[in-house]
Amino acid sequence: MQLLGRLEIKSKEKIKEFLNKEHVGRIASIDENGYPQIIPMNFVFLDDAIYMHSHTKGEKLENVTRNEKVGFEVDKELEFLPSYFEDPKDASLADTLYISVVIKGKGEIVKDKKEKTNALNGLLRNISLKADTNQFHLKWRF
Repeated sequence: MQLLGRLEIKSKEKIKEFLNKEHVGRIASIDENGYPQIIPMNFVFLDDAIYMHSHTKGEKLENVTRNEKVGFEVDKELEFLPSYFEDPKDASLADTLYISVVIKGKGEIVKDKKEKTNALNGLLRNISLKADTNQFHLKWRF
């Protein structure tokens, strides 16, 4: 079921606003056999770039080193639309409305220590701001 068709966010400011509100996205890279690999990752949007923190070794890093072309997607569920709007007896008509941002670009492994520190600090701030403070409290001591 497609109620509204595809709506596109054309404002770069609205896209940036959305990216700054979210903290989990999915990075897609191409594995050694040519298949897509998609992994959910915490991220932060800083200086018009997406930053993610990763272990120093792993398949996604190998993929980006071999082929810098990546995709990145962030979404948020807006509303579930039950089928009874169209036909109460046909569950296949149920749908969900989402807002999402999809980015195609080039991935690179950040080597500069200052840039890494800035990105990691931003990532920690981003995650801690989204944390449900009723469930736990995060503290960092240096």
